[in-house]
Amino acid sequence: MPNAGSPPDALKVELYDAYHPALTSGSHRVLVQQSLTYPDPDGSAKAHHYYRDEAFLVRGPRFFLDENDIHARYPSLGAIGDFGRHVPNIVLRKRALPWERQLALGGAARAPWMALFLLTEAEFQAQGGEAAVQLVAPEALIAAGRRSADGKVLLPKLDAEPDNDAGNLRASVIDLERDLARALCPSAADLPLLAHVRQVGMGDKPREAMHGAGEFPVVCARRIPAPGANLAFLVSLEGWEELVEGTLPEGPARLRLVVLARWRFTHDPGFSHSFAGLARRLGTDTLRTQSPPGTPEALARPLAAGHTPMPCRRGEGDARLAWYRGPFAPAPVAPLPVDEFAHADAALIVSPEDGALTLSYAAAWQLGRLMALASPGFLAATRAFITEDAGPREVAFRLDIFMRNHLLAIRREWGAPAPSPAADTGAEPPDTFHAALKMIGWLKGLLLLEGVPFPYLVAGEALLPVSSLRYFHVDSNWLLALANGALSLSGSATRAATRAGPSMRRLLSQLMERCAAGAAAELDPKGELLDRPRTGFLLRSTLVSDWPGLETVVTSTPESARPLRLERLAPDVLLGITEGQIARLTLKEPPEGLAFRLPEPRATVPEPDARGLFSPLERLRAESALGLTRLQPATASASPPDPLSAAAFAAGALSSGSIRNFVWEITR
Repeated sequence: MPNAGSPPDALKVELYDAYHPALTSGSHRVLVQQSLTYPDPDGSAKAHHYYRDEAFLVRGPRFFLDENDIHARYPSLGAIGDFGRHVPNIVLRKRALPWERQLALGGAARAPWMALFLLTEAEFQAQGGEAAVQLVAPEALIAAGRRSADGKVLLPKLDAEPDNDAGNLRASVIDLERDLARALCPSAADLPLLAHVRQVGMGDKPREAMHGAGEFPVVCARRIPAPGANLAFLVSLEGWEELVEGTLPEGPARLRLVVLARWRFTHDPGFSHSFAGLARRLGTDTLRTQSPPGTPEALARPLAAGHTPMPCRRGEGDARLAWYRGPFAPAPVAPLPVDEFAHADAALIVSPEDGALTLSYAAAWQLGRLMALASPGFLAATRAFITEDAGPREVAFRLDIFMRNHLLAIRREWGAPAPSPAADTGAEPPDTFHAALKMIGWLKGLLLLEGVPFPYLVAGEALLPVSSLRYFHVDSNWLLALANGALSLSGSATRAATRAGPSMRRLLSQLMERCAAGAAAELDPKGELLDRPRTGFLLRSTLVSDWPGLETVVTSTPESARPLRLERLAPDVLLGITEGQIARLTLKEPPEGLAFRLPEPRATVPEPDARGLFSPLERLRAESALGLTRLQPATASASPPDPLSAAAFAAGALSSGSIRNFVWEITR
């Protein structure tokens, strides 16, 4: 992956021309030959030759592209906005994907095997609209004579790959008129410039399934959008080398290309679909429902506290008003006088004024129990560690004693340097030891609300409307009720010694503090974790879905506060939780998803033609003649980057814009 350098405007992104895998997809052969020469007893030289020829197949995408291999599209699917001079592109997740197959082109540069074709709505309809896009069996693309069954369409020049059976899958193809395909297809000189790799930092991004350390291949179109609807097709050029080189044979008027991905967007200067515009339109507030004017105090008060009304029927009684709030509250919540619940009903709260029920903690208890029952690993570990009747507090107490007695062994398990054997106090049998660690690890995730269904977190859409940013405090009482339910699988008994010991809140706090310290876990942590403030935010916006690598920076007080969780809960919902009080939240446009825009016109730089088509190579040559430098050397001692490279073209298009950061100061 030759390093072409960095853009000069500190975009914090490294640009590379390509990432070439050691072996491309397809059929390969290994030939091994060895010759041995030795003297014969009669003095003559004898020779033996050994030869081995082995064929093997490197598998890789050919006719299909998994949706999980696509990180982002720009403009995004269904977007409506002002995309003038913007270059449509698709961001992939596997760094070598555009170069995993090799085209048989004559040039020295190794070109990508895929290209992004951009069609206007009128062009698409002229091809037959959706009728031009078909699903066909992959073997139908490999035909003698390169003709479709009716002889009206020219097929790609492909060879069958052994042991690469697609089963019942069907490949998506589009039949394009020959002249349109010629116009849209990049030339052999331009094709290598329309794909590059961006390497970005991953520290401020939500957890994503990525290949490589933040290395994103980007494939660009060689056309800017036309007013109205536009359709982008990521197509395979394998078998279409003649199309790329301009040497198509005479034949049918249409060409059949494999479609790996497609989407539609609309260019309308009257609309804005930019990172900046969407961020500015976010509505910010705490996580609560606004009461309309005239709402009675009995309803307005719980609504302002983040509760959602819902009907509740207990037993044979009539339905009555009940309130529910998840673990996120708009203001700090004081600890309850009790922190141990033997069953769900013990966590119900009844209003002395109107008899209304608050179901929050009872629902949390029941959810914790259900989640524990639904986890085979936690259930088996609990049965192995607890073999008699034991209530939630009793189980937490025994886990605390276990960690105290085996702290050195636990440190070793968590990666600390092994102490001398004489320093250890012994260990539980391996099954019990690891069962306890499994329980503790599962509880750690539970108290970070991992796996909690979204309706339990946010009970109604009114709390988190579209295009909104909501802040919250984590209710430790809700977490305690959740943990009580999870630890109730072994019964309800609590020994007298346990009752005289630490509270449930302190026991769970100590367990989680040791988990957070890892290999540096202490024997007697402070046990204050559930008493310390935790805050967070929920973002519901197309910023999350259209910029999957959206970066967030949370500034909290005190400065030692650590971020605890950053995760996409839904395509358009992002959750962040941190220790302490959030003081500032910064949303950053991700470098790998930056808008790709042609620089403003210059007198001697060729502009896109009437159809929006342009040549990146011609533009780079003209800019180079003007002395424009889009790249800086990667290091001071490195040679100057190639001004006619894919990275140089990407740097020019990226430098025409800039990363946008939006900061919210949170006051409480």
